[in-house]
This record gives sequence, C-alpha cells and structure tokens, in this order.
Amino acid sequence: MAGKYVLVATFLFVLGLVTTTLAALQLVLPDLLSGTAYTTYGRLAPAGRALLASGWLTLAGLGLSFYVLSQITGQELRRKRLAMTALVLIAFGVFATAGALIGGLSSGIPGQEGPIWTRAISAIGYLAASLVITAMAKQRADRLGAAGWYITAASWWLTASALFGLIPLMSGIPGSIQAAFVYAGTNRLFAVSLAVGLLYFAFSKISGVDPTEPRPLAALGFWSLTLVWAFMGGVELIYSASPDWYETLTIAFAIAAFVPLLAIVMDLGLMLKGRTASIPDRATLRYGVVAGLALATATIVNFLAAWRATSGAVQYSTWTTGLETLIVLGGGSFAIFAANSVRRGGRASGSSFHFSWSLIGVAGASVAFLAGGAVSGFSWIAGPSSQLFPNYGPGYEIAVASLAPFLWVAAISLVLYSIAQVGYLLRIRTTSSELLEVSEAPIEYDLQFEGAVRYLTWRRLVWGATAVWVAAALFTAILPMMDNTSTASSLTADRFRTYEAGTLELQGREIYISEGCAECHSQSVRPIVTDVGLGAVSVAGDYAHEDPALVTGMRFGPDLMRVASREGFDPSFVRSHLIDPRSARPWSIMPSYSYLSEADIDAIVSYIETLR
Repeated sequence: MAGKYVLVATFLFVLGLVTTTLAALQLVLPDLLSGTAYTTYGRLAPAGRALLASGWLTLAGLGLSFYVLSQITGQELRRKRLAMTALVLIAFGVFATAGALIGGLSSGIPGQEGPIWTRAISAIGYLAASLVITAMAKQRADRLGAAGWYITAASWWLTASALFGLIPLMSGIPGSIQAAFVYAGTNRLFAVSLAVGLLYFAFSKISGVDPTEPRPLAALGFWSLTLVWAFMGGVELIYSASPDWYETLTIAFAIAAFVPLLAIVMDLGLMLKGRTASIPDRATLRYGVVAGLALATATIVNFLAAWRATSGAVQYSTWTTGLETLIVLGGGSFAIFAANSVRRGGRASGSSFHFSWSLIGVAGASVAFLAGGAVSGFSWIAGPSSQLFPNYGPGYEIAVASLAPFLWVAAISLVLYSIAQVGYLLRIRTTSSELLEVSEAPIEYDLQFEGAVRYLTWRRLVWGATAVWVAAALFTAILPMMDNTSTASSLTADRFRTYEAGTLELQGREIYISEGCAECHSQSVRPIVTDVGLGAVSVAGDYAHEDPALVTGMRFGPDLMRVASREGFDPSFVRSHLIDPRSARPWSIMPSYSYLSEADIDAIVSYIETLR
C-alpha cells in the first residue's frame, strides 16, 4: 500500500514540478505561452502548489506513515480498503483542484485556492487515511516512539485543519485570519511534523536504535515543535490590518521555534553519534541530513519573515516562495526520499544522480528566491527613501530589474530538480536484493535527565495533540476573527469597495480572482517606509465587504490597494496594459490577457477603479 501511495504521489510530484517550472519560466520569459487562457502564471502557480503540497507531500507522507507504523508495531496494514479509498479520494481531489485552477475556478482564498468541493473530497480522504493510521498505531499505542508520535498526530492535524477550512469564510480580515490558520495546519505544521517523524524513523533504522526507545529530548522536541508551528498562521499577515496582538503572538512563537529545533537536532545527533562512518546505507543518510538542514534553515527563514525588523523588507516578496521551497521541496521531500529509501532496501534508491541534482536544484531555487526577496524589499525601500522613484507605475521597473537575475537562477534550478524527479519516477518500483546490516551494539546515550524516563502514552498523545490544535484554533483563528476592530466597515469600503450582485465591478473582481491576479499583486498598504507613496495605510474596515479579502500575495507587480487614487491613474491605460503589457512598458512581466473578451476587460477595469 505504501508503494502505491508513493507511486501515485511521485507522478503528481513530477506533474507539479513541470507546472511550477513552467510558471517560473514565465516570470523571466513573460511572452512564453502568452495570450493563452490556461497557461498564465496566475493559473499555473497555484495549480503547481496544489500538486506538490496536497499531492506529492501529503500522499507520499501518508503512504509512508503506513509503512513506518507497520515497522514499529510489527503488524501488517489494517483497513486496507479504507486506505485504498483514501488514496483514490486524495488523488482525485488534487487532480480536480489543479484542473479547476487551470480552468479559472480559483476561490481566491490564500492557500486554499481550489473550489470548496475539491477540497472537501481531499478532506474526506485525509480523514480516511487518519483512521487507518490510528488503527495501526493503537496496536502498540504506548510504545510508538518519536516517529510514531509525529506521523500519527500530523495526520489528524492535517484532517482537522482541512475540515476547518470547509467552514464558510467570514468576509474581510477575519476571513484572511481563518485562511491563514488553515494554511498553517495543512501545509506548515503537517509538512514539518511529518518530515521530522520520517527522519526519526529513517535514522533509527540505519543506526540500529530502537525506534520506540523513550528519550526525554524526543518528547521535548515533539511537544515544542507542534505547539509553536500550530501557532504560526499569522506570519503572512504581519504588518497587515489584522489585530496587533495577533501579530505579536505570531512573532513570539516564531522565536520559540528555535527550542524544538535545538532539541530535535541534538536528539538526532545523539542517535547517530559515533555511527555515521559505519552506516552502510549512505543514500538514506544523505537524504536525511539534507532534509534536516532544510528544516533548520526554514525555521530561521520563517523567523525572519515574522520578525518586524526584517518582515518589512521581505514580506510579499519571493522570500515567501523560498520558505515554501525549503519546506516542501527540501525538508519534506528529502525526508520522504530517506524513508522511502529504507522501504526499498537502501541501495536501490541511492542514485547519486537523483541526490546530486535534487540537492543542487533545491539549494539553487531556495537561495535564489530568498536572495531575490531581500533584494526586492530593498528596492521597494530605496524609492521612498531616496524620493527618486515611486513603488508603482514606471518606477516599478527598478524592482523588476533587480529581481530578474534571481528569477533566472530559480527557474534553471527548478528545471534541474524536475529532471531528477523524472528519473526518480522511472526507478520508483525498483528494490534492493541486498539487505543492509546495522550494528547491534548498544547506543550510548550521553545526555541524561534525573528521574525515570516516562513513555508518551496513547492517552497523553491523543489529549495533548488535541489540546494543541484546539488552543491554536482558539488563539490564532477564532478570537482574532471575533476582534471587533476587524469587523466594522470604513467609509472607503462603504463608498468604493462594496460589490453588489450583478454589478460590473463584482464581475470584474471575480475575473481578477479566477485569473489569479493576486499571485502577483498584493492589496495591503503597510505602515512602514516600504509602502510610502502607495496611499493611505490599510485598515481592517477597508476589506469589510470583501469575501475573500485579497490582502496577501506576491509583488511581482505593484500593490493595488489604492491604485485608483494614485497620481497618473488612467483607466484607458489599464485596459491597454491588460491586453499588451509590454507595449508601453517593455520591462513588465505581466502576462497578456488578450484572450479575454471586451466585456471581461471592461469588468476588470471597473473593478480596479474601485481600489481606492
């Protein structure tokens, strides 16, 4: 069953990488497939993310969770029909989501762009897989070890967060807060905890450590990691119109994320202490080490994204893409490579070609996105600081030119990474005929704590994991959504940003969402020097009538929050720019929307005129 999951997931992996790479190439070659409805960046980018995160990472992770638990418990897979049903539902949900996004059916909800019916299918699949995992884990409930704790809890955090995301969103900023919480649970918390669980399993197998051995550092790492990453939903909303205390909470937990990082690194290091040179399964070791380094780097990058001193420069930039790359293509994927290497016999998955090209690809893409994000942020600061050029209109050429070299490096790196995964797909069903041996000598565990080591029992795992998720939902979703500062509408919203049914403005907004325009344009003027000149600072009331609120997004193009109020705004230019972006601005990387009808273009222009 694990093999079936991994095979389907790897196919989605390759498909997602091809889609993502094509989208990345369009940022440096904007005329590539230009003027075609189904191949614009705004449609391909979210479709690629869905295939990679919800397809590859989730399916492969759940499938390998079955295998890990069978190794820990010594029992065969239980509820095989339910496991197969979960595979079909999740795979279909992911395919449907990607197809809907490419077809222009985006919901516009950050991190949940797929239509609600496709996300519901996937959520039911997650629930089915979680029931299978629970049935297996309960066979040795009180002796699961760190690997068992992480993968069992991760499956339920994924399920609970996905089901929470099916609740109809509130309009305005409260809806954005709900979306941020769901994204944190289904992507960040699930991916990080799953990756760490797979690393614990892989390292225990190659080093000869008993995976069920009770270790104080393992328990410390588990509870601290799950707690801090569950509360990390507000990272994308720093400096936004969300409540100040909500942002402060996010920053506090971003700092606290270094606690589980140190505990887990130390614990895994003790597992491998004195054994690294003698481990025969070098493939699993290499994959595992890279996964650990990627997750450690992601913790630092996430901290810098949340810390106000740096967030002002990197927010809404490719820094966010770099963080996703580290978690999904780095830590998550390499942890899956490591665990699957164990499943297939070690040497069968030890292709130096796959490892080398994957490493070069993920390192190149991550560094390029992170460096490009930092450079973009400083270019946005340079304009207002020098008063030589604004952060919109012709002045935005500086930002585009500064980012271009980094986008080229990222696109080439993704091409290399994609080629490596095509080879991985072709070899995925091979296994090694040679069994690997590990030393049976006892591992010396140097770090001691006073008192007897207590197992993390099933009861504590269930109630503790539930309490963490409920607390995170309460403090990072429900309470900030109920904050009355986020619900009252402003005069700007009542006068301009009210979209009645049947109006041209609402039709234009729906087209704006379906075309994925938020992939390249944020709508948030922040109270920092970077956004000086973009208009009045955004307040929560400005979004009161918007469902969903289009707050976050990249800034490959300028922010559009107050675009219609800026000096030089001309509706006729907006129309011509949508049809042929490079006729007046050769440096623009916006795709051509010449395939839209005259009526659709008029609707989009009418919507943009409301952005005041």
